[in-house]
Amino acid sequence: MKKKKCIIIILLVLFFLTGITCLYLKYKNDMIEKQKIQDNNNKMVIDIKKHYNQYVKTNKLCDLYVKKGNLYISTAKIQKDEYLQLEDKKDIEYTDEYFKINGFDNDYYIYYKDVDITESIPEYSERYKKYIVFNKNILTKRTVTFYDDTDKVIYQFNNSFDLPIYVMKSDKYGVEYNNRILYVKKTDVEKEYEHNNSKQVNTSSIAVLNYHFFYTDGDNGCNQIICLSTTSLKKHLKYIKDNNIFTPNMKELEMYIDGELQLPKSVVLTIDDGWRADSGASIINDYKLNATVFLVTASYHPYVYKNMEYIETHSHGHDIHNPGVCPGGQGGGIKCLAKDKLLDDLKKSRETLNNTTVFCYPFYEYNDYSISVLKEAGFTMAFGGTLEDGKRKVTVGSNKFKLPRYVIYNTTTEKDVASYIGE
Repeated sequence: MKKKKCIIIILLVLFFLTGITCLYLKYKNDMIEKQKIQDNNNKMVIDIKKHYNQYVKTNKLCDLYVKKGNLYISTAKIQKDEYLQLEDKKDIEYTDEYFKINGFDNDYYIYYKDVDITESIPEYSERYKKYIVFNKNILTKRTVTFYDDTDKVIYQFNNSFDLPIYVMKSDKYGVEYNNRILYVKKTDVEKEYEHNNSKQVNTSSIAVLNYHFFYTDGDNGCNQIICLSTTSLKKHLKYIKDNNIFTPNMKELEMYIDGELQLPKSVVLTIDDGWRADSGASIINDYKLNATVFLVTASYHPYVYKNMEYIETHSHGHDIHNPGVCPGGQGGGIKCLAKDKLLDDLKKSRETLNNTTVFCYPFYEYNDYSISVLKEAGFTMAFGGTLEDGKRKVTVGSNKFKLPRYVIYNTTTEKDVASYIGE
């Protein structure tokens, strides 16, 4: 009997110990699993933190998501190497694998592995905010692609948009999206319709001012009638700046002529030749006004202007700014030189000037032959002097190869400039 009791006690003890052991092993395994989960979570938090910053850049063509409950559903795509600004993130949120994007019209998210940290994002030009928006909108189709001005795909959405038109081209519309102008092709548009977006009206005409040479007070090396003191130039620029007059660049002026965009009260600033031009261009640049320098590239190189943000350089020919070459007037060569000689000269000029398509006639002289050669050489726009094609100012629909300018003399005052702009 005693023996039986002992065996039962031993069995009970063994059973108890076995149970304790099993519970311990289960607890230990649970702790190991919890530790693994914690370690994985920690690794994920570390990994997510490696991808999070106020500014990020996409590292591939990837999805944009909207949040439905606890689910993230893909509704759009964004191109590689696009910059984004993210919503502020607290440490407790670093277990969330999706970052919320700031600046979009909808609450979009992006997967953390699809972006890399960058210290800043480019400041896209806000010049378009000076344009006068058309009183028309577009309603896109349910599937729509947004492009930049080089036709690179930026976004692809699976929802429609109702947007005002800023730029109206023959095959696409320029619209504001995420603080920049992007383009929607007409094939992605359901309809274009009238919409009251602005009470402003497109300017009826734009004066183009034609400067040449500049001198500072006390400098006696420039005594020509088209040599202007920098003191007078500053007075002209102050008037333009103080009156908030827009200064279109060449691309904007061409789009205005073609009816592709609408502009407020504006003036275009140009400087011819290149001799004594950099001092005036530098002052214009300091005023943060846009201007074009038309360079004779055989004598003057555009590198002088490479750090002037607001200054463009375009063609005044390579080596055809020579008098007495052709009959009549000052005899500019653009009127009669052999076509192959002109095409070679214009090719050199364009190549020096980043393949510009904008030209300025030497001595304001040209004829039908000149225009035909310019077109064959790849130019789309050319400027003359005070009265061209019966006009003093540029208007929508102007002949782009007969664009008029007001020649600025050493006697031209800011009141004269005001009258040119306002007449």
